Formats: sequence, C-alpha cells, structure tokens
Amino acid sequence: MVGRGTRLCLDLFGLGQHKSKFLIFDHWGNFDYFEMDPDEDDSKPIKSLSEKLFEARVNFADAALKKGEIDQFEKMIVLIKQDIDALNDNSIAVKDNWQLKQNLSRIQLLNQFAPETKTQLLDNMAPLMQWRNIVGQSEALKLDLDILVAQAAVLVKNAPAIASSKIALQEKVRNLSMNLSQVRRQSDEVKKIQDDHFWDNANFDGLEQSRVNLRPIIHLQKKGYPPLKPNTVIDVTEIVGEVKYGERKTKIDSVDYEIYRQEVEKTLTPLFQTDPVLQKIRAGQPITANELSALNALVHTQNPSVDLYLLKEFYPDSTVGVDQLLRTIVGMDSAQVNQQFNQFIQQHHVNLTAIQQRFLNLLQQEICRKGQMTVAALYDQPFKSLHEDGIDGLFQNEQASLIATFVAGFTVVNN
Repeated sequence: MVGRGTRLCLDLFGLGQHKSKFLIFDHWGNFDYFEMDPDEDDSKPIKSLSEKLFEARVNFADAALKKGEIDQFEKMIVLIKQDIDALNDNSIAVKDNWQLKQNLSRIQLLNQFAPETKTQLLDNMAPLMQWRNIVGQSEALKLDLDILVAQAAVLVKNAPAIASSKIALQEKVRNLSMNLSQVRRQSDEVKKIQDDHFWDNANFDGLEQSRVNLRPIIHLQKKGYPPLKPNTVIDVTEIVGEVKYGERKTKIDSVDYEIYRQEVEKTLTPLFQTDPVLQKIRAGQPITANELSALNALVHTQNPSVDLYLLKEFYPDSTVGVDQLLRTIVGMDSAQVNQQFNQFIQQHHVNLTAIQQRFLNLLQQEICRKGQMTVAALYDQPFKSLHEDGIDGLFQNEQASLIATFVAGFTVVNN
C-alpha cells in the first residue's frame, strides 16, 4: 500500500499541481497489526535472463577448473565466447565497451582464465548481456539456465540440487506439445529426461546433449488455461462513528527526504539575494553556529514546518554540518564558482581544447547544481559522456592531476 501511494504523479491536479500526499483505507487495521516498517529500497537493477545465464556459465567454468574438470571447463568457455560474440555491436552500450568485448572474445585469453579475466567477465561483461537480442529465445535461455543448474549440481555431487533440477526439467518436458511433429522428432530426448535411470547417472555431456536437442522445441508448450474461479465479494459495512483518521510517516528515507528537500528548497530560494548567511553558504564559505541559528529562525518565519536541523536526521552517520547539507540542496552561486575556475586557469596557464573546455564547463555546472564535488565523480557520468575514461581520457596525467587537486581542494573549502 505504501509503495503504491508513494508513486509520483506530476500535474495530477493541473499544471504544476503535483501529487503531494496519499490516503490509505485500512479497513482491517493492518498498520496496527504489523506495525509496518518497510526496508529502504536498495534500487538494485533486476538482472536480465541473459545476464544471469552468462554469470552462471562463468561461475561454472571457475568451479570446473578448480575441480580439474578441464573438458567441462573448455566446453563452457566456448559457450561464454558465443555469448560475447552474440552481443549487438550496434548497441550504444556495446559500442562504448568495444575494446572490452574485443579483448574478452579471444579464446586464448578465456582459456587462461586469469583472476582478472574472471573479474572482467562478471563485473564488466555480464551487465552488457542485457543488450543481447533474445527475441523469441526466452524459453530456450530458461532451458539453458535450468540445464546449467543441473550440470553444476552434478559437478559438485549435490544430491538435493540434482533432485530439484530433475523435477523442474521433467515437468518442463512433460508440458511439451507431443502432437507436433517437430516435438515428436525429439521424443527420445523427452523420454530420456523423464527416465530416473538417466538422472541416477547424470553427467555433463548427457545434459548438454539434451540442452542442444531440446532448445529448438522447448517453446512449444501446451496451451492451457486454468478454470476461472468465481469472484469473491466482501461487503464491508462502514460505521461512521468508528472511522478513525491518522497520519503515519512512510519510514522510507529516500521518499521522506525528497519531500523535505523540496520544501526546504522552496523556502530558501526567495532568500538567495537577501540573506547574508545563505549567500555565504552558496559561496562555499563556512558559517558559525549563531549564523546557522539565525538562518533557521528566519526560515521558521517563512515556513513553520521547516527546521534546517532536521536534515541531520536523514544522515545520522554523516560528520558534515548542516551548512554542507544545505549546500547540496541550494547549490552554489555560479558567479563564485566561475571566479574560482578563472583563477585556476589563469594561475596554471591551462590551454584547453574544445572538448576539454566542455569538460570544465560541465564540471562548473555540476558544482553549482550539487554544491559539492568529489574526485571519484570525475570518472562517472555525466563526465563519461565526453570520454569513457572520464577525466583521464581527456587530459594528460599532469593536467588530470592538477584538475583533480583543484577539485579536491575546492571540496575541502566547501566542506
């Protein structure tokens, strides 16, 4: 219920009138019963089927090599190379990583399977598998993964896992449409998978043969639909005198912070040109506790629901002050940032190419917008849009170090 309610809906009540709250009808007292305290969403992207399969193949190759099963290792390496070669070179993400793809598609490198190669396969190549074109192949890829799980169980002689794979694969082949001629041509494989004797002596090659033979037909499943169940009607009687209203915090930090951040920004923006304490914050200058208290008192007169000290509650483990947190909301004064950049360029006599100038302009914009910057961020987006290696790809070592030092010093001044 909370998750549905916190979905944003811009212009819901007209232009500029966005959704700002929601109402939950809790007929059965679920909140009181469960005392809901949902965990913060870690926002981890869901892995695609092709990415899961690729990772499983890399991990199988690693396990086979460690057990000395070289034949199984080499056969799995061939499949890994096929996965890499199947990536669409016209995809933007693949184009940006063409050197990685070209390097990891070398069979000699894969067969060596050095630790750094395995790391690159799992950390860098596996995420690119989401861009593989698998139209019409989803059932075949699911079979690939199911067979691989069975092969991994056989490799380590995990009897419960083998039994689980046996049940899953037998159910899958039993659901094939045997009335179709192309399915009947693979009746021996269908029969083999359902034979308990086959599973008693299951091995890598036998399962691999079944995978290859069943792949082209595994999508030919029986078409069946469960019978419809009658709708259950529950009549909830509303007794006006017993209806209770109450407010609860969402307890989802990212949502609560975004709502509060918007309220703080809306309150402070009209004060940019008139309040000297706020001007010092936006100029990257430190402020005293008394100045912060005075600014907070002024904010209270503008918006009684805003208390600047509450910002620390969203970052209980952070050692930075309220003024630094405020700077991430209100940003920095563009004139001040521009002045520091000009001084840096003049002091070090930096001669810039057109794309290097774009990098520094982008850096200025990001500092003004976020109110802070770290050296690590220079290797991430949006700077990677200019070069995949970030700052190192656009500047020579000495220049890059000089700019990184400038940014580090800039950040220290701001903090």
